Amino acid sequence: MDTAELLNQRLNLVYDWYLGMVNRHTGRFEYLYIPQTDRFVRESCPIREIASLWNASVLGEFLGRNELQFVIETSLRHHCEHLVERDGCLILDTKHLGEPSSIAHSAFLLLALLHAPPPLDKRRVTHLAEGILRQQQIDGSYKIYFDTRADEGKELYPGEAMLALAEAYRRLHDTRYLCSVVFGLGYYNAGYFRLGQVPDNLLVFFANWQSQAVRLLADAAPDVAARKDVTAYVCRMLDRVIDRGFYEDVERYPARQSSVEVACALEGLNDTYALVRGSDAARAERYRRCLRAGLNYLLRLQCTGAGTERERGGFGMSLGDQTQRIDVTGHAASALMKGLANAIECV
Repeated sequence: MDTAELLNQRLNLVYDWYLGMVNRHTGRFEYLYIPQTDRFVRESCPIREIASLWNASVLGEFLGRNELQFVIETSLRHHCEHLVERDGCLILDTKHLGEPSSIAHSAFLLLALLHAPPPLDKRRVTHLAEGILRQQQIDGSYKIYFDTRADEGKELYPGEAMLALAEAYRRLHDTRYLCSVVFGLGYYNAGYFRLGQVPDNLLVFFANWQSQAVRLLADAAPDVAARKDVTAYVCRMLDRVIDRGFYEDVERYPARQSSVEVACALEGLNDTYALVRGSDAARAERYRRCLRAGLNYLLRLQCTGAGTERERGGFGMSLGDQTQRIDVTGHAASALMKGLANAIECV
């Protein structure tokens, strides 16, 4: 079996796994599954739950499957019922979320709506995007929360917001979305990453969302003047991850790895590889070797045979921890899809 056929097979297993993660009473996804006891754990993580709707939709589009359409539509109705108007924008109600409403909640709901079955809910899409736009500050950074509390999550949430705006630009061609992403990337490059503000243990996650935003920006607006600069920016981040031995450790010490770190690292690296492979052969080959190492790890980690019926197709937290989280499997599936699109071969 060649790699493309293998990855298609594994991605269909992931889709089947999502079907097994549906709560039959609510019609929505569960968040955490413990294979050892064959039980779901009732934990609330709204950001990851909403993001899973986007993940599942993208996977369904990629595979040409729609069995999860009812779950996605049910879940979107549930969350959209709790949108509240704020100064002409829409944001998710903090009371509904059980945590402060942020640009990350809006970003993932925006992405889920953009990939939901037609027709496009243009009113909600544009009002959610407007809410994110208004969080951008004078230096290009984004205020995380919609209330007055201090920011946190700067390594994750702004990248997610820029990715959502780039996708909204791709669909709606509102140049304000494009300008916001370019402005934001400029800040997170010069005013954050280059100033050493990203902790080493969070670099793969920061680089992942920034890289995904850059790739989508480049695809949606290939003539944008900033393309060369933002591509160089994400290459610097990914080169630093490689130089620190991340992928060497994945190969040498797979039992020590965290699945979410590897999956997120591969998402961003795949996107940046796609940007440089036609212009920088040496860097592209270096990235390809790293992608191969990470792909082999994920293929080894995925449950394909032994285990419970629900476990099959999902990804544990590590080779030694079978616990399955819906966001981890979403990141891993994205990495596999991108690896397939980039024709990465497993060894």
